[in-house]
Amino acid sequence: MALPLKDNVQLDRAIQELCDQAGQVGGLAVGGVTSADDRRTAYLNTVARAEAQLRNFFTDPILWTRLRGERHWMICSLSPSNPNLARLITDEAQEQARYLGGLADRLDRFARRVDAASGDFVVLDTNVLLHYEPPWQVNWNEVLGSKQPVRLVLPLRVIEELDEAKYRDRDKIPQRARGLLSQLWRVLEPSKGAPAALEGKPGITVEVFLDDEPRRRTLDADAEILEECQTLRAAGRPVSLVTADTGLSIRATALGIPVVAMPDKYLRNKPAPTPG
Repeated sequence: MALPLKDNVQLDRAIQELCDQAGQVGGLAVGGVTSADDRRTAYLNTVARAEAQLRNFFTDPILWTRLRGERHWMICSLSPSNPNLARLITDEAQEQARYLGGLADRLDRFARRVDAASGDFVVLDTNVLLHYEPPWQVNWNEVLGSKQPVRLVLPLRVIEELDEAKYRDRDKIPQRARGLLSQLWRVLEPSKGAPAALEGKPGITVEVFLDDEPRRRTLDADAEILEECQTLRAAGRPVSLVTADTGLSIRATALGIPVVAMPDKYLRNKPAPTPG
């Protein structure tokens, strides 16, 4: 998934400010002030401003603690007369400029992906995929009570859980998982995960948001799904979560994420009628 954004972040503004911060930090690599101590002060002030911006835009502390690594603390501790100080400032400024520029590039790719199709985001969890009819057999406008285009989003963690379900020793779950993954591969492989139309479902697309950075898989699958919902919501589009998982529903509601329950008529195994 893309960078974990705070709510109400204006993507264009965030991209521009990250580019500006990268330029300011990079400018320190070529000097411009007379003494090493002055350069250090300028460097520390610039990093502090960059950190404040990252805190304003993102929810993951890893993104701003990355600005203060081992070399940063060496810059803070060295004497102004140390001949290594100027070189350390140059090296660190170049590195942090690349880092901030990379964040801006990632955010720009995410913004362009958000605009890749029209419609409101609808995030599906693993439970719904395994226990209800597959997405291409659901009337999504009816389920959502809306005539707007719909962008079905499958978090990467959900795809991974479907892969794991192929090997469960439990009733028909492995067969369902294999069937879902096979069909999803046929739909999504040509688009490389970008929005792809569901056959016979005008205005309905399915997609998987991917990031080009190393994946950090957590132990809490629900937290990953909720983070994806929050990041998409921060991009300015309506987002809802379709799940039959009570715990996930409660957590989503607490975060202000609308939860949509799948109608029982789409259950694969419908409950037996109650004797009357």
